[in-house]
Amino acid sequence: MSEKILVVSKDLLQANNVCFQGFKAGTDHVLWNLFAENGVFRERNQMEQDPSYKQLIVYLVLRYRDRIFVYQRIKATGEKRLLDQYSFGLGGHINPVSARSFRKLIISNLNRELKEEVVFPGYYSYGFLGFLNDEQTEVGQHHLGLVFLISCLSDEITVREKNKIQGALIPISQLDDYRPNLENWSCLLLPQIKNIVK
Repeated sequence: MSEKILVVSKDLLQANNVCFQGFKAGTDHVLWNLFAENGVFRERNQMEQDPSYKQLIVYLVLRYRDRIFVYQRIKATGEKRLLDQYSFGLGGHINPVSARSFRKLIISNLNRELKEEVVFPGYYSYGFLGFLNDEQTEVGQHHLGLVFLISCLSDEITVREKNKIQGALIPISQLDDYRPNLENWSCLLLPQIKNIVK
């Protein structure tokens, strides 16, 4: 049975004049309400072939003090379109869970994504940064990101699936060095991250 993921109709986004290109900072209540009231769960396999829907993604940027966790997808990655590219956002689909509110649904998936992708000791905090949308790439045309900054208490961050990704904490001052090989979402988000993490 295929994984079920949260999606929203592109026609609905256009009808409500909430289409945009790039990063949209802050909590847009129109968008949040639109997702909460009109988001539906569909089979992932079907949605990967259907350009009339946007798949909602939690996109998690991990920081420790003035460093950002940057990772690279390597040979065994499931997302071949992003092979060898760098990213500072861990992205994951939103799956159905037993939650009393849309916010709790999102946070539950945020916590799950962290546990699936990385390992680090201690507590962490999170804050919502904004929305990411990119109509200029094949991957971006199918996805819309809900961006969160994850602040870790330890610099001991490692990836779980070492055959799929490799990563390390990088000083914020060095992120520009990765720009030529960054996936597009990270490129769009880079100016915002440089302003927040100093």
